[in-house]
Amino acid sequence: MNARSTYSLSAIFGGSAFVFSCRVTGAALTLFLQIALARWMGAAELGIYIIAFSWCVLLAAVSHLGMTPATLRIIGRALAEVRPGLIWGFAERGGQVVFVVSVTVALSASLLVILLTDRLPGSTAAPFLLAFAAVPLLALISFQGMIAVAFRWFKVAFLPSEVFRPALLFLIVAAIWITTSELNATVVMTVQTSLMFVTAVALFFILRLGLRAEIAPEPSEYETKAWLRIGMPLLLISLFGHYFPEFMVILLGPQIASDQVAIFNASYRLALLIAFGLGAIDSFTAPVAARLFAAKEVNELEAVVRRATKLGFLCSVTAVAVFAVFGRPLLGLFGAEFVVGHGTMMILAAAQLVRSAAGPVMSLMSVTGHQDHCLVVFASALVAAVILVFILVPTYGIHGAAVTVLLVTLGWSTWLHRLVVSQVGIRPSIFHAFARV
Repeated sequence: MNARSTYSLSAIFGGSAFVFSCRVTGAALTLFLQIALARWMGAAELGIYIIAFSWCVLLAAVSHLGMTPATLRIIGRALAEVRPGLIWGFAERGGQVVFVVSVTVALSASLLVILLTDRLPGSTAAPFLLAFAAVPLLALISFQGMIAVAFRWFKVAFLPSEVFRPALLFLIVAAIWITTSELNATVVMTVQTSLMFVTAVALFFILRLGLRAEIAPEPSEYETKAWLRIGMPLLLISLFGHYFPEFMVILLGPQIASDQVAIFNASYRLALLIAFGLGAIDSFTAPVAARLFAAKEVNELEAVVRRATKLGFLCSVTAVAVFAVFGRPLLGLFGAEFVVGHGTMMILAAAQLVRSAAGPVMSLMSVTGHQDHCLVVFASALVAAVILVFILVPTYGIHGAAVTVLLVTLGWSTWLHRLVVSQVGIRPSIFHAFARV
């Protein structure tokens, strides 16, 4: 099979389909769980669990110091240069950095929670302490999963964390409810943390076996400073690309009631089904883009990006149409009080449509070594998000939060598109994709 057929639209679709199916399955299981939790313990208690878990996800993302998003570029370069020692060194040192930093972050956050218990939603520290205990586990799961993605071991990367863990969480929590008829945020967070431990341990051994079979056993090479230099800018990119929903939930927590947080989160999670599709396409095309850019095959790189942009945009348009027609019944599954979030959901879906129209700009900047140019973009987006939330949410509630997401997404997507054109030398937007024959 030649390179062109390997990177064809059908190949991209086929490679993305498995990742998409895993992520959609995981998202569906998570949504089913949240629907069940909303009915079993109410929107207020669900809101507490969502805020605690959002802190876990965000702190875990910060704890890897950019090592996780830098993985594709570092391993891609090592594979291109045939340097197995560099891969062994990165897997070892990266894991050490992630573990030490995440434990430090978790302990610091736990101490702060103990001191500020009275100010927490529900005035209870238990769900938050459990969430912080899970921070090192989730950070290691993310780092190990990205190493698997770099080798295109998609089953290892996505099945344990995206499918098996949420499925088991749903089954165990359901069993607890059936048995006891009692459920709260602390119980759910306990089960979540336990499953993360099992997933992290399983991934560790599976990944080591895979690396031993794939990579020659050479002495480890360490370029820790260079890796951190690559990773730190990518950290900010990753926070906006993958963890912005959790960031928004945390911003909303002190400003609105926990039941409104739950409604916003339900609306956002449904809209993020679009982002799962875009992320699946990125997961397949990012390693390809890294290798094509390293080989200076710019024309082939642009062709791959053009096909990926078309696929992502068409899927996004279809999803927005589905949400417009079936959005209210979908939200109604959570309970009658959630239906009011339909307008919020449509604004959030529009934000994902804007993102798809710009093309895979975030991953392109990351894998081509231009991540430094993104610092000012996402620093500005972070400031804009905070300002807009404090301006819009007090007056417009969760609608104001959704508008914040839309405006911020429009801003950084447009800005990054212009950077890709000037720095990478290709035009990734949907307008250019359909303009080409």
